[in-house]
Parts: sequence; C-alpha cells; structure tokens
Amino acid sequence: MKYIIAILMGVILLALTACGGGDGSGGGSSDDDSSTPPPITIVEPDEPDDPTTAQDLVVPEGFDYNPVKPGTLSVDISGFSTQRAQLSLYKQFSEDNAGNYRAHYASKVVSVPLASGKVDFDFNVSDSQKDLLVEIWFYDGSEPVKRVISVNDTSLKL
Repeated sequence: MKYIIAILMGVILLALTACGGGDGSGGGSSDDDSSTPPPITIVEPDEPDDPTTAQDLVVPEGFDYNPVKPGTLSVDISGFSTQRAQLSLYKQFSEDNAGNYRAHYASKVVSVPLASGKVDFDFNVSDSQKDLLVEIWFYDGSEPVKRVISVNDTSLKL
C-alpha cells in the first residue's frame, strides 16, 4: 500500500513539473504580448501654487463660535402656591401617549428652591437646544407641576 501511494505521488509530481512553469521556457504558446502586462501610470494631482491657509478663510460678520447660549428665567407660581417648593430644569425629556412628560434626570440644567413661590435664575444650554422641561416639586409629596418652555422664554407664571 505504501508503494502504491509513493508511485502515485511521483507520477503527480512529474505531471506537474512537465506542464511548464509559465516562465516562457517551454510548454506554452510563444505570444510575447501575454507575458508582460503594460506598466501602470499613476497620475499625481496638481498641487496648487498657493495652499489654502487659515488666513484665507472668511467668517461672516457677527458669527459666534461659542456653542453655549446663556438663558434667564423668572418663575412666579405665587398665584398657584406659596408653599415650599424646588424647581428643576431639564434639557431632555419625553412625552407619553397620554401627554405626560418624563424628565431624563441626567440632563438636569439647574435645580433651585422657590421662595414664596418665586425665583429668578440664569442657566446655560447649547445653541441647538429648542425646548426645556420645568418641574416644580412640592415638599408635601404632591405630584410635581410640569411645563415645557422654549429656550428663549424668560418667564413662567402659573
């Protein structure tokens, strides 16, 4: 059995070497144009004479690079309640099918106490922010008052 396998391997090896290696030394056609592919030419893009620099940039008049926008809010709920309360302002929130708002607590912008139902405060948000959620929590355990305001609103009155 070993001899048969050895003989078969020898025959296969001879058959493979007899075919020629494709080096043009025999066993194949003698066409010259199929042996060497034409060279590839790489075209480099033209370099501009004067490269663009930061000094060449034109910025419109009044353009602001600062993505942070300051805001101010004056809240007066004294007509609704003067009891002890805490106000929280959120950038991110969601609304369910029933129209109830749910704050994303990690997005809190500010939290301030209300004195006699009033408070004024400043805050910062990104210039892409559109709406904010105001939550006013009362210490008696009642449900908070929730209102959505525009980032451009400066007052909230209940």
